[in-house]
Amino acid sequence: MEIREIQAIEGANVYSHRPIIRAVVDLQEWTERFTDELEDFRHRLVEHLPTLLEHHCSRGKAGGFLERLQEGTLIGHVIEHVTIELLTQAGQTIKYGKTMAILEKPGWYEIIFNYEAKAGAIEGFKQGFSLVNTLLNQNSFNVSQAVNQIKREMAKYELGVSTQVIVEACLERGIPVHRLNGGSLLQLGYGRNQRRIQATVTDATSSIGVDIACDKEMTKKILSEGGVPVPCGHIVHTEEEAVQAFLEMETAVVIKPLHGNQGKGVTLQLTNIAEVRAAFKLAQSFGEWVIIEEYIEGQHYRLVVVGDRLIAAAKRVPAHVIGDGRSTIEELVAQTNADPLRGEDHEKVLTKIKIDSVVLLNLTLKNLTLAYVPAKGETVYLRDSANLSTGGIAEDVTDLVHPDNVELAVYASKLIGLDVAGIDLVIEDIEASYRERSGHIIEVNAAPGIRMHHFPSKGKARNVGKAIVEQVIPSGNGRIPIVAVSGTNGKTTTTRMISKLLTDQQLLVGMTSTDGIYINKKMWIKGDMTGPESAKAVLRHPQVQVAVLETARGGILRSGLGYDYADVAVITNVSKDHLGQYGIETLEDIAHVKSLIAEVVKPHSYVVLNADDPHVVQMAERTQGRVIFFSTEKDNIHIRRHLGKGGTAVFVRRGMILLCQGSQTFRICSVKQIPVTWDGKAKHNIQNALAAIASGWALGISTTAIRNSLQEFSSDAEHNRGRLNLYEVSGVKVFVDYGHNAAGIQEITNTLKHFKKKSLVGCITVPGDRPDETVREVGRIAAKGFQRLIIREDNDLRGRKPGEVAQLIYDEAILSGMDPKMITIVLPEIEAFCAGLDSCVPGDTFVMFYEHLEPIEEEIRKRMELEKALSYVAAQSDWVVGGEF
Repeated sequence: MEIREIQAIEGANVYSHRPIIRAVVDLQEWTERFTDELEDFRHRLVEHLPTLLEHHCSRGKAGGFLERLQEGTLIGHVIEHVTIELLTQAGQTIKYGKTMAILEKPGWYEIIFNYEAKAGAIEGFKQGFSLVNTLLNQNSFNVSQAVNQIKREMAKYELGVSTQVIVEACLERGIPVHRLNGGSLLQLGYGRNQRRIQATVTDATSSIGVDIACDKEMTKKILSEGGVPVPCGHIVHTEEEAVQAFLEMETAVVIKPLHGNQGKGVTLQLTNIAEVRAAFKLAQSFGEWVIIEEYIEGQHYRLVVVGDRLIAAAKRVPAHVIGDGRSTIEELVAQTNADPLRGEDHEKVLTKIKIDSVVLLNLTLKNLTLAYVPAKGETVYLRDSANLSTGGIAEDVTDLVHPDNVELAVYASKLIGLDVAGIDLVIEDIEASYRERSGHIIEVNAAPGIRMHHFPSKGKARNVGKAIVEQVIPSGNGRIPIVAVSGTNGKTTTTRMISKLLTDQQLLVGMTSTDGIYINKKMWIKGDMTGPESAKAVLRHPQVQVAVLETARGGILRSGLGYDYADVAVITNVSKDHLGQYGIETLEDIAHVKSLIAEVVKPHSYVVLNADDPHVVQMAERTQGRVIFFSTEKDNIHIRRHLGKGGTAVFVRRGMILLCQGSQTFRICSVKQIPVTWDGKAKHNIQNALAAIASGWALGISTTAIRNSLQEFSSDAEHNRGRLNLYEVSGVKVFVDYGHNAAGIQEITNTLKHFKKKSLVGCITVPGDRPDETVREVGRIAAKGFQRLIIREDNDLRGRKPGEVAQLIYDEAILSGMDPKMITIVLPEIEAFCAGLDSCVPGDTFVMFYEHLEPIEEEIRKRMELEKALSYVAAQSDWVVGGEF
């Protein structure tokens, strides 16, 4: 067996609206082997994973999967369940799994399951596959080791507690969250309304403020000069300087690194030279410069300030153990660390106590060792610093803080220049004013951890994460309007129309399309940008006010959607294209993929659907959004029923576009007033215009503004490049279009049959990855629609042999009655274009269906310039001959 592919799809997708792992396996010799034939394998599988007995599978009851094993199921299905079980044991909750055969590749199976932690889920699949493969080959497998490996992968990339509570606060308000790296850097919201945070540092946190907070001496200086009580002290560089400073201070002292954090290298209440020397060496192991300052008697409190408010306060208790009269300190530490609430670093609400040089020094100063057995009830403090990151705990005291202490904390954060700050206050009693009880601020911290406030060991939890989100995004949800457009044909034109409507409203639009990403009408990235990564790029752009996202089938199938939900979803139509790819075999399969756009909306959102397409009409049943139908048919029954229920629809009546909402009717304009419809002849562009009108209405644009915008939208390179663009070359009308499937080519021939012309000549092809029947259908349509044909092939043959696609089209065109003399095969695109245009005479109409637009436009430009130059020369010759000169 072999793993062919493992992929995480993070957005909504055709399998689930939740993130999923999609894996592809090649079962090779185990293809079509059923588990009822593998008794020893079944026995050993359950022996290794007895909890598989709890799996329901399709039976809907515990033991259902075991029944399937006994009756006979395929190995791919077994891998799915084993993976889910390993991930469950590692702590993930998996609610969905599915295994499907890949029909076009015998022996290959697609295994799908949802996940919570991506890296862990991928590792889980690898371990699940390995377990099954190992047992099939009569070997043993270490399940415990596999689960631990999955946990390690999960721990590498999962968010810390402080960041996770901020994410949860965002999700409660409907603020979209996008993780920008493998750490804690997050984007909250979209486009112009986005903000960024990293743990508890926001994009408004002052860099200078952070630098000051990281320099403990500078912090003390600024606070002291601002009237804030701080301990006296000195910066020292050598051990002797530390001793001299201690002797001069004539009091118990604290020694800590100048640029330290999380309590690293801090030693308190030093009272003799030996202790000072030992503490100095420890502190200098964390940094060259060291602070020695007076020790302040009192309890240690952490106060969190967000903006102008004190949000939480906690009494911090250093890492400690409580004796039972039997166990050593080392054993008591191990018992404490066994608490499931304690983890490594910041992964859980508490951190495991680490026995390191700081702990050993602290015990030495107390004349203790790790082998000491504390009496029952005796508390032994292992550290002086009370940071949670070194194993400390916290008790909430927010409601007890004296108003003077609140005022002091807020003032200190402002002095340092932090929007989110952790203020370390030492005072005997937090309920008393610092003025009366000699309270001192010993540190101001940027990026304060907030675990202790959300999960105090004692007292009330405080939602600091929510307060930080409120500080960053005071109101709203940080979103911008999103319009998603999908369908077989018409996506790009409809996307461009909607973008124009919004741009004309003085909004800065980010647009994805088949030819690139556009920001404020300027191309930002060139290429086919209709996938989820392109959508994410637009939503990350800091200036975009509204996003219009052309969303193609391929991107949906490969990687899902690049947004969480749209405000307006548009489905233009569904027709035969891309059959035979990614398991898409029928029109119903295509409709299923496209319907995801309609499904991923909120109840207040709008879904714009083509009422003339039965497959699109059915999508109304799959959406929770408010449906707006559009139609070019004279009397569409779905429109009538929808309006009868008070719904909204856009349709054409006697050449006039009407928008109706229940009993209300709004006249938009005549179809002939919209240039892109070619005086009403281009039915497909009438449909696209109706979809755009419905979208504009859904976005709150007035009918007058919609009318004015669409009356300026033409089939030219400025508004709709590469879509039925017309050029005049030597008396020949040259149309350039992207039609690449039967429906698209049919729409163009239906449009151009209304134009006056001598002959209609087409240069056509079909992408090589389409089924033979799809290719032949284009041949039949072309034979009926054109008087002459030039058949070319794409540069990318997509697995076909040179000339194979062209021959299929040629043969079918002849079978459909076209004279072979009227058909020419020229495979290279630009050569085919030139051959087709050269075969035309003035009065003909030539249609070029392109793969690459720029070379075609360049050839047209050259010919038009040459024609212009020749006309100029001819005119000059006539003037010389006929003039008096």
